[in-house]
Amino acid sequence: MARDDFVNRETTAAEAVPGSPRRPESAARERILTTASTLFISTGIRSVGVDRLIAESGVARATFFRHFPAKDDLVVAFLERQAAEGRRMMTAVRTGPDGARALLAEIASGAKMGMDCTGFRGCEFINTAAEYSDPEHPTRVVVDRHRAWVRDIMVDALTELGHPNPFGTAEVLFTMRTGAIVASSLEGFRNADGAFDTAWWAIIDQVPVKR
Repeated sequence: MARDDFVNRETTAAEAVPGSPRRPESAARERILTTASTLFISTGIRSVGVDRLIAESGVARATFFRHFPAKDDLVVAFLERQAAEGRRMMTAVRTGPDGARALLAEIASGAKMGMDCTGFRGCEFINTAAEYSDPEHPTRVVVDRHRAWVRDIMVDALTELGHPNPFGTAEVLFTMRTGAIVASSLEGFRNADGAFDTAWWAIIDQVPVKR
């Protein structure tokens, strides 16, 4: 009996028992999604085919397509999970001590995450936007929605800190963040003498920049 034939039979048995603690079929979906997340982040989305996803997930082809009728459905699920985790983490920081300033510090830290890493491939949302040029594509909808959420929570933080132009400033900071992440993945960008942090907080604190 093939491995996933066994999983599928277990699924049928589990569904027949009321109160079953876990459906093995859901475990198969999680395995596919976890495998896809690893491959998409390390390799890219378009370069990873369905056959490889099936093989490395260890599921039957029918099982894969039952959970994800098309590869784009899997990409959307991957992005939604990444976005949910990001929102969970940022919300926890935002509601903690020194919430508004701590959130902006956390976002700045995220912008610098590739500066001291080897093999850094950038942000999965930025990379996905580069691979999918159609703004109406379902994957781009998830990307744009998440990036808008991050910008909006920055607006809220700046408003709480009494910044005179929270929306415009959030957009500038978000552009800085995006640029730092892309530069880190392409050019080995480094935060020489803390220049990124100096510029980041000068914008937030409205400190005049020396020329």
